[in-house]
Amino acid sequence: MGEPTRQDDGAFKPRLIVVSGMLLGQQMELGDVPVIVGRASECALAMPHPSVSRQHCRIWREGDRYLIEDLGSTNRTYLNGKPVTRAELRDGDQISVGNNAIKFFTGTSLEANYHEELIDLAIYDSLTGFYNRRRFRALLDEEMGDAKTTAPLSLLLMDLDHFKQINDRHGHLVGDQVLSVVAQLIREHAPADAPLGRLGGEEFALALRGKSLGEAAGLAEMLRAVVGARPVDTREERLIVTVSIGVAQSGVDASTPSELLRRADERMYKAKQGGRNRVCAEG
Repeated sequence: MGEPTRQDDGAFKPRLIVVSGMLLGQQMELGDVPVIVGRASECALAMPHPSVSRQHCRIWREGDRYLIEDLGSTNRTYLNGKPVTRAELRDGDQISVGNNAIKFFTGTSLEANYHEELIDLAIYDSLTGFYNRRRFRALLDEEMGDAKTTAPLSLLLMDLDHFKQINDRHGHLVGDQVLSVVAQLIREHAPADAPLGRLGGEEFALALRGKSLGEAAGLAEMLRAVVGARPVDTREERLIVTVSIGVAQSGVDASTPSELLRRADERMYKAKQGGRNRVCAEG
């Protein structure tokens, strides 16, 4: 989630922040161009959920005011809990569009900052900065939905080898240090636009769009080598850390996000059974 942009006079631009739903944390700055919110992909703020109409509502500027208008949606548009046909928006107003909630802010109100902090806590893993399990799974659903009509989606599941032994022998502080170092290595060598998640404990995930299964396996092999070549220096000793990686791809291995996760997980465990510190992208 990027930093809000300042206007020329130093004030922050009015904006929408999604505070619940699939797009939790997404922000959209408002200007002179009207914003259509709806399920259709051509909407400026597209919310692909059955509870949202194709064109649900419109938000636009008139002078120094912002207005909202329902566009005949099936489930109606709600403003601060009440159904609305057309109304003026005020700082801190909450707009309900189907199962999604959006906050409207005119500038740098304390409430806007508060919501951004809460969203950060709800989306990101505090140790690694990766998406947490819940958010990564929601992103995987979105990415795989798009991949059905465009490019394939590959999933890399990465699990640190013998991590329990590190925790048992050196303690959880050293364990956290190892996780932080490995996460940083993955971030530095993964494509900048590839979503990264910490699914729990020592398990990381990376979603990769538009690459063949062989290319995804090649990236996995590079990440495996990078992690193995970077010892982690602790106060007691230098630790060699390795990772096992399973790779699966939509279309080739799975047609749903759950199947994709399952296939990548199966291959990750196959890599471990094969001796660890390796990549498995088949079988």
